Amino acid sequence: MMTDGERGEIARLWQRKLDQDARKLPQAERHRNLEPDAAELVCALAAGLGARRMVEIGGSSGLSTIALAAAARATGGRLTSIEIEPVRQAESRATLTALGLAPHVDYRLDDAAVVLPELPDVDFALIDCEKDDYARFFDMLRLAPGAVVVADNILSHGLTDYVAHVRGRKDTQSITLHVGKGLEVSRVRCSEVT
Repeated sequence: MMTDGERGEIARLWQRKLDQDARKLPQAERHRNLEPDAAELVCALAAGLGARRMVEIGGSSGLSTIALAAAARATGGRLTSIEIEPVRQAESRATLTALGLAPHVDYRLDDAAVVLPELPDVDFALIDCEKDDYARFFDMLRLAPGAVVVADNILSHGLTDYVAHVRGRKDTQSITLHVGKGLEVSRVRCSEVT
């Protein structure tokens, strides 16, 4: 589903993130990106589900945005990319414009707590933001029947509270995948939030 050019940009963004980590830059100066293999899975999953209304909470500099915009292109859908940091979002916009993926993305520069209540029901969501916000933002999502929510960094950050939160819901089935830094993939059986 992704083109070689899109994969090349993902590889470039990932290498820069690894370089930032190696130089031990302060956390606030590092770009936070989904790992390339996790991006491939997220793209395939969203496209395979036929997701047309997608949201990513925490777009950073655009690695995950590339993957989800490619899925949106395949399904005829739209991605809402929420990022609170303007420099990172500006880079994402430039990258996706160069790749021809910008028409598939609605960028929102704001706190997800402000944006999520304004969105319609979504078919697919990626959560990759401040870890303390995962459960709160999951609960704020308006999810269509059968929607899938993927949360990153489950294993690398020991997000057992989030896992317990989504697995404790009666309307949700969830599994941890050992892809990238750990993905929690949750499928909501109904749109009713409990």
